[in-house]
Amino acid sequence: MHRLVLALIGGLAMTVSAAAQDLPRSTTDLFGPAETQRLLMRMEVALARVQARRGIIPAAAAEEIARTATLEAVPPAAVAEERRRVGHPMVALINAWARVTRDGAGEWIHYGATTQDIYDTVQLMQARLAVRLVLVQLLRAEAAMLRLAETHRATPMVGRTVGRHALPMTFGLKLSSWLAENRRSIDRLRGWLARNDTGMLSGAVGSYAALGPDALAVEVEVMRELGVGEPWPADWKGAKDMFAEYGALLGIMARSWGRIGQEVFILQGDDMRELEDPSESVGSSTMPHKVNPALSREVVRLSRVVPAEASILLDWQVSIHERDQISNADVIGQVAIAAERQARAAADMMEKLVVHPDAMARNLGRTNGLIMAEHAMFLLGERIGKHTAHEEVRLAAQAAWQKGTTLLAEITARPGLAPLVAELDLANQLDPTRYLGLAPEATDRAVAAIRAARAAEGLPPG
Repeated sequence: MHRLVLALIGGLAMTVSAAAQDLPRSTTDLFGPAETQRLLMRMEVALARVQARRGIIPAAAAEEIARTATLEAVPPAAVAEERRRVGHPMVALINAWARVTRDGAGEWIHYGATTQDIYDTVQLMQARLAVRLVLVQLLRAEAAMLRLAETHRATPMVGRTVGRHALPMTFGLKLSSWLAENRRSIDRLRGWLARNDTGMLSGAVGSYAALGPDALAVEVEVMRELGVGEPWPADWKGAKDMFAEYGALLGIMARSWGRIGQEVFILQGDDMRELEDPSESVGSSTMPHKVNPALSREVVRLSRVVPAEASILLDWQVSIHERDQISNADVIGQVAIAAERQARAAADMMEKLVVHPDAMARNLGRTNGLIMAEHAMFLLGERIGKHTAHEEVRLAAQAAWQKGTTLLAEITARPGLAPLVAELDLANQLDPTRYLGLAPEATDRAVAAIRAARAAEGLPPG
């Protein structure tokens, strides 16, 4: 099921046979030493096979390189030990690998290649797989929000602007905003995948000198063997914009979920109690009653971590000449790990979220009808003019706030308005559950649009 979802969200950047191999279950595994080495060896095998077909290296050597390209034959611990000795990651891998090959095949590992070509290509492959792992969680969160939005399309609640009660709305309408923002993150990350499916074998400065006169064709064939897209028409070792965009988009995604997580965090507090972010952990060492939110806190926490780390990838864009090897490549993994953790926490939060419609209804009445001031203004405006009605209702609202009375009582007390209160039946008209506008219909529109997108992608409706 995990591989099916990955395939549905954009297709793995590898061949069918490669996709059948064990896929990392998390970004932590993906960027770990074992998986990184496996991908490095996979690219070296692709290079050797293409070179053997073209008569550049012996076919037997390519077969032996492929046979020994396993973590069992070349344990990561042995590579780490060799790196401590030689101080170079690629040389360490080549040395440890060459020792276990037969008939001198090790001499042909990495033939004509440069370290940066191999590492940059593998790092881009890892970033692509990381984005897919994040997308799995975003789609989980989307499915949960779709179910909630349908259930609560018409559940009345307070709409708040600038931290204050504004107008009645529905919880479904709030969810539709979250759904749309999350879907934009999904679309942006998919766009990055479409733009950045490539690799390179262009040599130390992008001149292809070491691979000979057929180097351009060799590069194309190696990328096909590896299962990635066509090479870009120019060397990109000194250009890190694709990684900067990767970080920036994950940062935007993280901030989006920071907004949603913070909303859940606030609405689950005792003063509102409209939502519940369930937790079974002990909330306090001194206050036995505390049951603190866990998932929304994690979502908000990581919304600060991901963009902060992603900013380093933006700085990485500035390099000297063809490349300067002032590498921030480790941040590619750090950003991915934090982003996947946040997306997983977000999906868990939405799947476990408890909604309290009764509390939402109670909160609608907390300001004694002030939330209906707009509707009162428009109703009275039909008789006395909109601008006059605005001033009359504003003064009535001010009095109600200061005296702790109701909006209706203070409108009735305004000179000359009492007859209109009875005529317009304001006592019934100012029921907040009757002033939801097209909130349910707008929710339905958002749900339908996202369900249609999921259907076109071959995904379950939610």
